[in-house]
Amino acid sequence: MTADAFTGPRPGLRADRARTVVVLLSLWAWCGLLCFPMIGLNEDYVDAPTAFGSGGNVLLGQIAGLALFLTSVALTRPFGLVYSLGRLSLAQAAIIVIIFVSLCLQLQGDEGTAFVGICYTTLLLVAALALSVLWTLEPDDLAHGLTIASVVFCLFGVVALTILGLPENRNVGGIQPNLFAAPLMIAFIFSQFRPGLVSLAIRILCFAMVALVSSRFAVIGCTTALVVHELTFRPLTPWKAAALVLGLFTVILLWPNIASILALDDPNRDVSSGFSGRDEYWYTALAAITDHPFGLGFKRATPAEGGHNGYLKTVVEFGVVGGGMIVFLFATALASAAAEALRSADKILQEHRFACARLAGLVALAFGAFFQPQLLSLGDAFGVSLLFLLFRPRTSPVARRVPAATLHAPAIPG
Repeated sequence: MTADAFTGPRPGLRADRARTVVVLLSLWAWCGLLCFPMIGLNEDYVDAPTAFGSGGNVLLGQIAGLALFLTSVALTRPFGLVYSLGRLSLAQAAIIVIIFVSLCLQLQGDEGTAFVGICYTTLLLVAALALSVLWTLEPDDLAHGLTIASVVFCLFGVVALTILGLPENRNVGGIQPNLFAAPLMIAFIFSQFRPGLVSLAIRILCFAMVALVSSRFAVIGCTTALVVHELTFRPLTPWKAAALVLGLFTVILLWPNIASILALDDPNRDVSSGFSGRDEYWYTALAAITDHPFGLGFKRATPAEGGHNGYLKTVVEFGVVGGGMIVFLFATALASAAAEALRSADKILQEHRFACARLAGLVALAFGAFFQPQLLSLGDAFGVSLLFLLFRPRTSPVARRVPAATLHAPAIPG
């Protein structure tokens, strides 16, 4: 028996494990700070979702979580940002370049507003690269980390319902339905990165809570993520085809109940409310684009000018050319993720699961961006998760030097 059997892991391995745990702890704290402060929102926010993050404890939570995560990454993996930047695809790198060039747009207006805009844009760049560092963790570490992050988001929904009670007019206390549902949809997406009973329970709980507040974008987003993941992760077998047919008949049979959950029978919220019901918002955004074709700069548009649509706000902020390119490059990255999910079928199971779960998340978020105030953001679970899933650097498969059990973060059951 060797001496290592008695002395345990070498100091270098213990240090690497400690750095991994620090990064994951800061990620979980950031996830909690993005959603739990919403439990204290007052009624003024119920009918003004675009005002989310404008001040108070919510803004303090956003700042604290972002600062904690960036600090932990800078201290534990100082060269990770440079590594990630060098491993980005052409589409991902082009988005980074466009955001960087958009700093010029911040020079308009008064000095104070310009300074704040420059800070926001710089933080967006750094945060995108810092989140991409998570992909350089050991696969087992990342799987456990995302599962616990999904537990945090799921607990937000449970705690909010426990403290504030069941929804009234779809609002949970002072939390607007889509604000309540967004972290739960992200929990659903993250849970697909790891198999097991815990992940399954998270998906069931989150879908139930999303349906409880009748958040259409989140219900459809969760369903889309599940379908895309299942269709890409496992080949279409006769059993799966039969399940799809059975599911279709179930939808037809239970359509009255589904229509009630989605509030399709509400005359003030019919099936088209997600599109035509936002006409006024969209016209305001189009007017802002006409007035400022080169863009206003990141975080410079008012809530009304953003059109309550992530894609429109991107064009408002980055201009017709810059914003249009970001949207196009986002679609390109989505297509690349789909190709990667299909190619990964011949790789090890965990790599294939990651690729399929990432694709499923990106598809769900791409749909949800039509109904979210912004596509690129640092102040909510939707925006942060999109940055994480979008900026995955290319990685080369390497042989592991030590067993995964030596490095991964504390395991959870399931």
